[in-house]
Amino acid sequence: MEKTKKLLIITLIICSLVGIGQVGAATKVGTLEITGVPEETVSGNYDPQEGVFKANVSEFPEALITVKFEEVRLFGQEMEWRTKDNYLIFKTGANLHKDDFKLTAEVIEYFGEEERLVAVGNVVAVTEDATVHGDRLVYNEKSDEAVFTGQVKVIFADGTVEGEKFLMLLEKGELQFFGAFQGEFKTDSSN
Repeated sequence: MEKTKKLLIITLIICSLVGIGQVGAATKVGTLEITGVPEETVSGNYDPQEGVFKANVSEFPEALITVKFEEVRLFGQEMEWRTKDNYLIFKTGANLHKDDFKLTAEVIEYFGEEERLVAVGNVVAVTEDATVHGDRLVYNEKSDEAVFTGQVKVIFADGTVEGEKFLMLLEKGELQFFGAFQGEFKTDSSN
């Protein structure tokens, strides 16, 4: 084992973590990994009475905290996970990956009881159809709607659209733009 690397894997059973895993079962099993920190460094702590796990590895640029639930992976350098009220927050290099969806932001918070995810600061969401930039994203699991606000820029294969508010109705595959927007699109004139 390399002395400058540490791998900590804790398997946690989380009750009622709806959405970050998959909707349905009352109990979810997730994994937590902390990598890239020196062996003698305290990189996190867990208070079992409060049900709170905190970790901060931001002083080590190569270090990473990763939480995995089935096909969802969240990672960053600062994290707080409150198992009793189903709350998870990542800061400093916050990322979420699920299938072909990738999200980065300064802060990503998941409110399990409300079934809501909030990303704030330099938000970038990448799907197979578009890349969306914004200042803030609020995703509601019940309605399957994602609202981007603040200097929103949507980049499609054939153009871009910019404005202040953009709504993705994910299940319907519908996009809605609010207020003033401007855009630029390419046309195929080879036909």
